Amino acid sequence: MMQNDGTIEFHAKAGVFVQSNTPITLTDLDRAFDLYTPFIGATGYALYHMLVRELPYNTRLDAREDHNFILDSLNVSLPDFVKVRRRLEAVGLLTTLYTEDALGEIYTYQLFAPLDVDSFFKEKLLAGLLFKYVGEERYLTLQKRYATQGQPNVKGDNISAKFLQVFKHDTATSLPTVEVKASHGKIEIEDDFNFENFTGLVRGTTIEKLAQHRDFLVSMHVIYGVDEVTLAGYTSQAISLDTHDVDEKILQQVMRQNRTTVVAEPVVSQPVQQNRSREMLQLVQDAKTLAPNAFIEDVKFKKGGGFVTRNEYYFISKMIKDVRLKAEVVNMLVWYELGKRNRDTVNVDTAETIANSWLKMHVNSAEAALDAIEKYQPSRPTKRNYTKKVTRVEPKMPSDTSQNKPATSVDEVAEALAELKKLNIKTKN
Repeated sequence: MMQNDGTIEFHAKAGVFVQSNTPITLTDLDRAFDLYTPFIGATGYALYHMLVRELPYNTRLDAREDHNFILDSLNVSLPDFVKVRRRLEAVGLLTTLYTEDALGEIYTYQLFAPLDVDSFFKEKLLAGLLFKYVGEERYLTLQKRYATQGQPNVKGDNISAKFLQVFKHDTATSLPTVEVKASHGKIEIEDDFNFENFTGLVRGTTIEKLAQHRDFLVSMHVIYGVDEVTLAGYTSQAISLDTHDVDEKILQQVMRQNRTTVVAEPVVSQPVQQNRSREMLQLVQDAKTLAPNAFIEDVKFKKGGGFVTRNEYYFISKMIKDVRLKAEVVNMLVWYELGKRNRDTVNVDTAETIANSWLKMHVNSAEAALDAIEKYQPSRPTKRNYTKKVTRVEPKMPSDTSQNKPATSVDEVAEALAELKKLNIKTKN
């Protein structure tokens, strides 16, 4: 981040995001080239033009590029880039915002169209700079060039056809009407948090500036479970002395340093199923009464310790501020990851997938979230029994053939013995 003295605290790897509240046309770029380039420099105009060209492609913060693509495209060093950027800021073409998220630092460059010709030459500072850099002759030339816009009037009779001379209007036709409303989503506050009372308690800024941070401030109330008075005290500590605006990064740091386990007032909710265990009933009660940051700390403490990571803080904030999930539903999602699945940290990708499915199922309470968890059974491949059937094979013993032979008679035995005696006598002789 850059200080007012011109020192550089950021590096080229810091993320870049480009925004503009109003469209910037080619006519605006031409006017910026003629009237602003003399004092912002050719590189300054090139940077401004480049950022304008990048506007249509900057739609997602998580897909941002770093500053290297600017430095390489313009062939400038980081110190020169800072000097050029400061010139654009000084003349009102650019505003730089700094913040951090789970991916690191972000520099958001908000672009503004150059002043129209009449306003430019009435603005003494800008007109004086132009006069200083281009001289009197060129200054008068530019003033005369922009004094007459468009082509001269051409006199003549208007002989153009009228609408009814060309088209037939059917008065019996009934056109469908669709009411177009601008949709600006806001975090729903279902408790007694009064944003108007809160703004009256904050010191050092205006109600208008606080209203610009409404969604962020309400999300801090939901995440940390603090009331109007406590949040107003923390917010007053995060007011910038220069701009008198809320520094969201400082406010987050203050609230993390002072976070405590805040228990909300019991709320009347859907009847809990009586067939649930006492442990599950206590879980639902904790999810309803504890602020999300206190809940995740409590879950980790019961598991034996561990700290809440930066990604987990970012995930909780995103679920409440951007996705608009209720705090108790976010708590149940955290419990599912850390308790049910016994993880050390929340797997953000898995949790976001579950949150997406819960939104489609309209899960809006801790009980409904627990029902969804209990019904959810991850598909597992069916295990096949590859064990072969063991067939016991008895060894084949040689059969007793004596039973198959005919029995030997007594006479045959006596005859055989007589022969053996004769043989024995011959052997002795």
